[in-house]
Amino acid sequence: MYIKEIFIALACLGILSGCTDNKGSKATERPVAEVHLVTLHVQNIELPLELTALSVASHPVAIRSRVEGFLEGKHYSEGSFVQAGQTLFTIDSKPFTLAVTSAESALDAEIAKKENTAQNLKRVQNLYEQKASSKQDLDSAIMADRTQEASLNQAKVRLAEAKLNLSYTTITAPISGWVDKVTQYEGSYIVPAQNGLLTTLYQTDPLYIQFSINTETMQKLRNQNEKELSVDVLLCDGTLFPQKGKLSFLSPIVDSVTATRMLRAEVSNPKGELIPGEFVKVRIHGIKQDAFVIPAKALMQGQKGTFVYVVGTDKIAESRKVKVGEWIGESVVILEGLKEGEQIVSDGNARVDTGKAVKIIASKSEQ
Repeated sequence: MYIKEIFIALACLGILSGCTDNKGSKATERPVAEVHLVTLHVQNIELPLELTALSVASHPVAIRSRVEGFLEGKHYSEGSFVQAGQTLFTIDSKPFTLAVTSAESALDAEIAKKENTAQNLKRVQNLYEQKASSKQDLDSAIMADRTQEASLNQAKVRLAEAKLNLSYTTITAPISGWVDKVTQYEGSYIVPAQNGLLTTLYQTDPLYIQFSINTETMQKLRNQNEKELSVDVLLCDGTLFPQKGKLSFLSPIVDSVTATRMLRAEVSNPKGELIPGEFVKVRIHGIKQDAFVIPAKALMQGQKGTFVYVVGTDKIAESRKVKVGEWIGESVVILEGLKEGEQIVSDGNARVDTGKAVKIIASKSEQ
């Protein structure tokens, strides 16, 4: 009797323990995830492209002396804006004025000699026609006249050269722009090959904005019509510069160190608000691409990278690794990993388990 009671007790314990396990397992089961879905469709979107850039003078000009001599005067304020044709420097012109006078006198002498050889040639020709002079005398007169004509031309060239050198003693601005500080001061003896650089002039309207892009972005630019692209310039404080720019140059080579190509935008700068050497940002508009755009909250991070949950017709969720492109506000461009017409979880993905069914609360088409 005692043994029978023991067996009954053990049986009851087994039943009780079985009940506890079933209740425990049922208590730990996760409920079906309730999710929102988005149906994917390829969109032709404008890709935002914002890059750091550097402002550069569109036309920097080194102002140099072309002649040797003493620097006589500086005729501008350093750092000021000067107009094309404005006098910047003067070199002592007295030696060059004397050279012009000397060359004029030499030319007058050569003119007189030419008149003499011409008259002699005419006289010899008349004598030769009257058979009073030999052919040799005529040839000598012709040669003398031609030689003197060459000397006369040389004298004209020397006078023109002297006048040109005299003009070089007044150094003017070839363009309008901002002029830098001087490198040589009044009284310095200037030798063009040694210390001929006097200052630098910068044209800032238009102004160039230089920046570099990688090869992937370069491919996107190649597919665009250049006329459809525009460039916004953002100042260092984030202010939008009022004038829009346009792309004007693309480097024909790739930088072997950075694997990028340099581009240049040209922007009107009539008030001189942009200064060469400033770091700014450029925002390029008009770059378009066919791609999927999904809500950023649909992205998940795992050990193998970024992924999303794709839900098939059987309502089973599967993880799918994706390649992420540019961010557009609260959305993101997906470059690889998804297909046209697929549905992904856009909300509620934190409760989703791979390979498990989900409960669809709402579904919309991403157009």
